[in-house]
Amino acid sequence: MKTSATAFWERVHPAWVGLLAFLLYLRTLGYGFVAYDDPWLLRDNVLLRNGSFDSVWRVLTDLSWEQRYRLGAEYLPVRDLSVMLDFAIYGDWIGGLRLTQVLLFSGICALLATLTLALFRNRALAWLTGILFTTHPIHVEAASWLSERKGVLGSFLLCSSLLVAVSYLRRGGWGRAALACLLFLLAVGSKAPGIAGAGALVLIMLWVDSALPWTRRAIFAVCYALSGLLVFAVSLRVSRMMGIIVPYHGEGFADTLLLFFEVHTHYLKSMAYGGPYAIAYPFQPGHAELGRWLLGAIAALSGVGAVASSLFGRWRRGAVTFGLAWWLIFIAPVSHLLVPLQNYAADRYIWLAGFGLLLALSAALLKLPRVASVPIAATLIAVGTAWTIVQTPVWSSSEALFENAVHVMPGNVGGWDKLAFMAAKRDEPELAWSFPVEGLRHSPGNWRLLHRQGLLLSADGKIDAAIEAMERAASTPESHKAYANLALLYLRRGDRADALRAAEEAVRLEARSASNQRALGIVAYGIGDSGTACRAFERAFELDPHDQDNQKNLELCVRQEEVR
Repeated sequence: MKTSATAFWERVHPAWVGLLAFLLYLRTLGYGFVAYDDPWLLRDNVLLRNGSFDSVWRVLTDLSWEQRYRLGAEYLPVRDLSVMLDFAIYGDWIGGLRLTQVLLFSGICALLATLTLALFRNRALAWLTGILFTTHPIHVEAASWLSERKGVLGSFLLCSSLLVAVSYLRRGGWGRAALACLLFLLAVGSKAPGIAGAGALVLIMLWVDSALPWTRRAIFAVCYALSGLLVFAVSLRVSRMMGIIVPYHGEGFADTLLLFFEVHTHYLKSMAYGGPYAIAYPFQPGHAELGRWLLGAIAALSGVGAVASSLFGRWRRGAVTFGLAWWLIFIAPVSHLLVPLQNYAADRYIWLAGFGLLLALSAALLKLPRVASVPIAATLIAVGTAWTIVQTPVWSSSEALFENAVHVMPGNVGGWDKLAFMAAKRDEPELAWSFPVEGLRHSPGNWRLLHRQGLLLSADGKIDAAIEAMERAASTPESHKAYANLALLYLRRGDRADALRAAEEAVRLEARSASNQRALGIVAYGIGDSGTACRAFERAFELDPHDQDNQKNLELCVRQEEVR
């Protein structure tokens, strides 16, 4: 005889986990922008804030370096148009952007629970998987970070697409097939790694019974993949142009393989509620100890073996092996093996992949006697919920975010730099100085922290000391920003030749930086070379036409030309 609780779960659709997700992240509606891409990508992005036919057209078709840089150095038109729509609806209300973010995340939780039910027709499995996914703390970054709109939007569209695809495989209908392909195209247009959804479709076709003939299923799979590739090809081209895709890490492919195993170990630990969670983690290609990568290697090879055994009929094609295959498919684009990425690891990289592991875990738990499965599941849900509640406020402010970042990874120079900048802005000079000092203790000689010290000394009027710090910072091609600021410091001290040399070096190292071009223009104007100054100001304006300093400098050149 069924208990009332069992009857309740069998009556209520598992998509209601979306409501749990909404309640769990409702508090984020009161959060603001954080200084982790949000200001320049969203808050100050004039193109997206002032929606018009021209701006829509530029989002869709303008592949120039300057335009792509203003849109996050990527080609993600669906993401950009969704942000533009939010600004058109909500105006300056940040809570509107966050409401959309939370609703998308809630929708994903509901869709994945529904997809589980559609695939395996087991409500208990769908409920448990949905709740474990909803409450897992690995999702805090994606659900709380506004600049990760691409991830939640792309995942929402992809999950919708796969759910429609399951319906097509079971019931047929070309309308369903066309809708699935369209949603997949939009998903890849939101986040490029969504192309892995083509592999997920093949996985579903192998695991799900279908009355359709293989020829129709094969045609559907090809059309589905091609629809995603239409956008992915453009996105790949832009990513290469913008340097998002980088050469293989380390000395060669062997180092990259070890990096993947090390990162995979970290991801498995994170999925096992083994945080702490942050925006950056300490990885270094070619320097991993055996204990840091062995588990990831064993798990990856074992997972491949288990999935292969299912494909060849040795193991049953159930939810466990489906979940393992899902994990491998969605971790592939961020494994560094197929496409080396700038960031070694990030929580947002695996939040959709994590559905596979949680599905496999749920299926395994349900095979246990209730006396064991119920307390284990309840403990996991309680731990996940509590950790999510504790972790979410990390995204409530820039200070909280970067304080957590340097706590988890003391060598995070970007975190120390941001903390120093924010303290200086609050007029707390002693605290501002302490941050780069502490950062240099963990990362001796880092140019970014020396550069911050130079800026702090300059603001305090200590020009000679500032120049000394900035000279130490201006030591590598990466430090082109330090060369630009060094040029301005030289100019303030009256060292005109040194100022021009440093400004030209900054532009040589990175000519596509508006601030470098502006620095060259200021120095050239200061030494009386108005021709060079105006050319530099014009280039700075081309790179960033919405910056007020660039606008004023260009107007100055125009007035001079009119006087002549």
